[in-house]
Amino acid sequence: YQRRVHGGSKAPKIFYVNWFLKSEDGKFLWPGFGENSRVLKWIIQRIEGTGKFRYTPIGILPTVDGIDLTNVDVSKETLKRILTVNPQQWLNELPQIRAYQTFIGESVPKEIHWELTQLESRLHFAIEDAPGTSSRLKQWVKEVASLCKPDHIYWCDGSEEEYHLMCDLLVESGTFVRLHPKKRPNSYLARSDVSDVARVESCTYICSKTPEEAGPTNNWCDPNEMKAKMNALYDGCMKGRTMYVIPFCMGPIGSPLSKYGVEISDSPYVVANMHIMTRVGFNVLSAMKDDFLPCLHSVGAPLLPGQKDVPWPCNKTKYICHFPDEPCVMSYGSGYGGNALLGKKCYALRIASTMGRREGWMAEHCLILGLTSPEGKTYYVAAAFPSACGKTNLAMLVPTIPGWSVRCVGDDIAWMHIGQDGRLYAINPEAGFFGVAPGTSDFTNHSAMETLKKDSIFTNVGLTPDGDVWWEGMTKTKPAELIDWTGQKWTPDCGRLSAHPNARYTCPAKNCPVIDPNWENPQGVPISAIIFGGRRSTTVPLVTEALSWQHGVFMGSMCSSEQTAAAEGKVGALRIDPFAMLPFCGYNMGDYFQHWLDMGSKLGPRAPKIFYVNWFTKDSNGKFIWPGFGDNSRVLKWICKRIESDNLGKPTPIGILPSANALDTTGLDISQDIMNALLSINPSQWLDELPQIRAYHAQFGNRLPEALHHELTALEQRLHFALENVPTTSNRLKQWVKSTVELCKPDHVFWCDGSEEEYQLLCDLLVESGTFVRLHPKKRPNSFLARTDPSDVARDEKSTYVCSEKPEDAGPTNQWSSPAEMKAKLTSLFNGSMKGRTMYVVPFCLGPVGSPYSRYGVQITDSAYVVANLHLLNRVGFRVLSKITDDFVPCLHSVGVPLEVGQKDVSWPCNKTHRYICHFPEEPSIYSFGSGYGGNAILPKKCFALRIASSMSRRQGWMAEHCLILSLTSPEGKTFYVASAFPGGCGKTNLAMLVPTIPGWSVRCVGDDIAWLHIGQDGKLYAINPEAGFFGVAQGTSDFNNHSAMETLKKDTIFTNTALTPDGDVWWEGMTKTKPAELTDWTGQKWTADSGKPAAHPNARYTCPARNCPVIDSNWENPEGVPISAIIFGNRRYTTYPLVVESTNWEHGVFLGSLCSAERSDKPATADPFTMLPFCGYNMGQYVQHWLEIGQKLGSAAPRVFSVNWFQKDGQGKFVWPGYGDNARVLKWIVSRVQGQSAAVVESPLGLIPKADAIDTLGLDLEKARLESILKVDKELLKKEIPSVRQLYTSIGSTLPSKLNEFLNELESKLK
Repeated sequence: YQRRVHGGSKAPKIFYVNWFLKSEDGKFLWPGFGENSRVLKWIIQRIEGTGKFRYTPIGILPTVDGIDLTNVDVSKETLKRILTVNPQQWLNELPQIRAYQTFIGESVPKEIHWELTQLESRLHFAIEDAPGTSSRLKQWVKEVASLCKPDHIYWCDGSEEEYHLMCDLLVESGTFVRLHPKKRPNSYLARSDVSDVARVESCTYICSKTPEEAGPTNNWCDPNEMKAKMNALYDGCMKGRTMYVIPFCMGPIGSPLSKYGVEISDSPYVVANMHIMTRVGFNVLSAMKDDFLPCLHSVGAPLLPGQKDVPWPCNKTKYICHFPDEPCVMSYGSGYGGNALLGKKCYALRIASTMGRREGWMAEHCLILGLTSPEGKTYYVAAAFPSACGKTNLAMLVPTIPGWSVRCVGDDIAWMHIGQDGRLYAINPEAGFFGVAPGTSDFTNHSAMETLKKDSIFTNVGLTPDGDVWWEGMTKTKPAELIDWTGQKWTPDCGRLSAHPNARYTCPAKNCPVIDPNWENPQGVPISAIIFGGRRSTTVPLVTEALSWQHGVFMGSMCSSEQTAAAEGKVGALRIDPFAMLPFCGYNMGDYFQHWLDMGSKLGPRAPKIFYVNWFTKDSNGKFIWPGFGDNSRVLKWICKRIESDNLGKPTPIGILPSANALDTTGLDISQDIMNALLSINPSQWLDELPQIRAYHAQFGNRLPEALHHELTALEQRLHFALENVPTTSNRLKQWVKSTVELCKPDHVFWCDGSEEEYQLLCDLLVESGTFVRLHPKKRPNSFLARTDPSDVARDEKSTYVCSEKPEDAGPTNQWSSPAEMKAKLTSLFNGSMKGRTMYVVPFCLGPVGSPYSRYGVQITDSAYVVANLHLLNRVGFRVLSKITDDFVPCLHSVGVPLEVGQKDVSWPCNKTHRYICHFPEEPSIYSFGSGYGGNAILPKKCFALRIASSMSRRQGWMAEHCLILSLTSPEGKTFYVASAFPGGCGKTNLAMLVPTIPGWSVRCVGDDIAWLHIGQDGKLYAINPEAGFFGVAQGTSDFNNHSAMETLKKDTIFTNTALTPDGDVWWEGMTKTKPAELTDWTGQKWTADSGKPAAHPNARYTCPARNCPVIDSNWENPEGVPISAIIFGNRRYTTYPLVVESTNWEHGVFLGSLCSAERSDKPATADPFTMLPFCGYNMGQYVQHWLEIGQKLGSAAPRVFSVNWFQKDGQGKFVWPGYGDNARVLKWIVSRVQGQSAAVVESPLGLIPKADAIDTLGLDLEKARLESILKVDKELLKKEIPSVRQLYTSIGSTLPSKLNEFLNELESKLK
């Protein structure tokens, strides 16, 4: 047994003879004595590799013509008899052998026990009685033997002895040359036929049911036609040869992620390579059952009796055929590489890719490596490269940066699945490496060279005179002479390559000195990043991070590489090779792209980040400018930092590139100019390439996912932006952006496209910068928590200005500043304010895009937080940009914190010294400086949608109001739309998403904060919600008071200044009845229920998309708006104002609007006319006049106007009215009034008030007396209110319409 272990190839061969076989009559069949020399002659021939032989279960026997019978009286029939093995007789003898070994005891080596077991298995196979063997497999082997007609059948047991046997046979046949046993132990050189040196893609077919399923990138043939053709070729193809049956496993045996197959081949070269590349043999059979992939291979070179074989048999006719619907693989004519080793590309990629799609996993042309940081954290990375682009070099990388190490899981193929924890895991389905030899050296891949020192098969490399191998690039100095891959003498000046460009090595992965300890983990390894790569001399930068999973899939779909020698075709030509899977995808690549997108959807926020690398950029002299090899670890280090969300990236049109000095170049002799060249993009070069990508995508027709169309269009637009070829006709916009760049001096300019990928990118950047905390992906998917600076937590009204031409145009309720003076001050502040930052250009639309009532703007900001919120609150991006002409509102914002080179940013940048929120209504434009919070920074909200829009609407004849819009549908199915204005924090959102407590009624939300109202063509008042999301106060929001809001907030939400629970969710006061035991408060400090401070800021906010609201109205984006039947003004008053009052007419309703006020705790009531006091962008007196004028235009079509107050308290300070869902009872009465029903009302000094019986109180636990108490006007209290109202009117000045004073005088008179 130790012959191979210690003796190696120099150990003598071992034989067993028996001269004493007898016939039935007891006579010896062999003459013996001197005739035994004939057996010895065969033994000598076997030692020399010339004796004729055949395989049997017990060993190698001579063929009948292998024994010299010259001049001996022994017939061939007798010789055949004594060279026959009777398996049953041997099986009958095995118990005695086993008993003898047992008798000897534990001293019998375990290897001898193993040999006995293997012998038993082979004998069972010989009589087709293998225990546990699949009946399907037995039947298939029988059918193949009948078709191919081999001389012998050999079931491979997978043993080390079998491998050596195969190698010996291949040496004897001339296929192998045994290499020097000391220089390269147990290693061999094979030389293929010159016509059989690479994959034959032109002869590779996907035989799916329809050509559409195979797709345009694969050769297709009808499966029935191809089967008939292949069966004709296979008929008798193995005559004169041995048929090897090779059970194999792809992946660790027993892993739930592994797959099984059986290859039948007539090539011992294939058997030897399969021994190295897969797990083979009887242990596979026992695990396999009936679930295996049949793989049939033949070199297609049958031998006639007595015909001498060639060292490399093959056939000029070649087919490699895949039948994904069965599935099975058939290969004919080639003995080389992936054409013949059918477990490799044929099964592990082409067939497995179709299996993965059906079963929800991925089979990819990827290496897998583990990268460990100096701190001991390991990141597993999958990387897809076209062949000969450095996969193996990267998989076995030796880092040049101290403290980092790389371990190899696999160098070529990854099977990836979603684990139980929702992350992506990968296994290497192979057990060996089948790598490209040329270029491999101790410099480029020391680990590979160490792996190749023993137990390796080399194919088509050169042979040195001292019995070792050599290839181009292996050493700096070329050998003086050798034998080249074709068997000819070679010298350095002969003009030929010594090794074929696609020369290969096959070696076991277990020999790799940097093999990862988890490389055979049955569950796989968790993937933190996916890298795509190509071999590009220009255009593609050193490393790029995808903006999102979808963008990463797009990057993978446009992978391109210069043609290599690993496949047929012109070397150097550029071809698009999506995901490096072009030759290996077993189905329509359009469907393959969709499968990647689907996997991303399943992974959600746990999806790995995706990157694209290019080590191969050249300078103008054709020299590589990146050192590559071990220095690629510097790129991997940056990728790991990005996985950990370190803010080391800069957005570009193609993705995120390393920011300045982000790549660790310590100790690297490389200039800054070269680094700039490696980490920059040429938009023109990219634009030149897009038509090729578009044409490539077009071939997939309607199977190409729409998401990839979108990504390509978005990329094209971003590239045009980078060249200042902005796809807009607005010269004003272009000029404004240009002048703003000159003023603010940002490091980068980023035009926002409005895509989902962009939003995810911004959120990732904010997580990396510490502004965002990513919430638990299951508890709160795609949601984030932001914590502001404690000085930047609310609207900054003291810093808010209306800069109209004259102070009287702004009015006394606004702060005014001279436009010229304020512009000068702001210009000084904005000068250089964005240094070190990215300037985002965000085109936005207030209202549905394309609606005649919508308005457009562009916000420029240096805050990614602002951009992320704009994504949720507005329609933004390129679809908006295409609608923008010169008629847009410029909105300029900066946090006012420039960064010096190398200066680290803070998580919430803001300027504590200078803050301004300035509105220029005549231009119109908006400028905001210093604050990053809410309406101070998200300028389309209150700044545009109310302050500027109110002044615009006055000029244009419509109204911009601080109103929710809801629809109320009766049991009869009639819908009424209501606009309602409440002071902040008075329950607008609760009312907008109300769940009625009265049966049959339903409420739907159109908007919760702002309404733009206009007169429609039918003369009625219509409203649109200019926003696309909700920016609400979190405090107090709960499932009890606003279930719909809580449902809306379950995903896709940004929370600001709430608390963070230990399990990664948010919390605020009032959210639950029971407070959490502990959490992290809005300032980032530990909080407990008894800490005596709020966990969330009182103005903590949420931002979420309106489309997620479960009660969003079906007409919420109707471009014409919704018809308003009633307008409601709200008050928060503990006394004085009744539950509900109806105005007597529109003008009286305007008067009620002017009385809006709110009180909180013990503070006196604050007047807030129309709830617009902080938001009216011009003189409040003129604003009131505008309301009166709108009423005149509406005439009898004007909505009815009401005033409500849910907040009256009794003498004990308790609210009388239950509020929340019971407010629907008041809305029901309002609807009855709108319909003109004569519900019982009483006149009061304020207006019409319902009698208690008119309010539906069915099921409401409220005494009639208490209801009556809040349905009346307290004249004495109201009388006391008159002076403060008169004072308000006086403060507004002479612009206030006299009509309001008339109503006030009338009220005062009634109260007297």
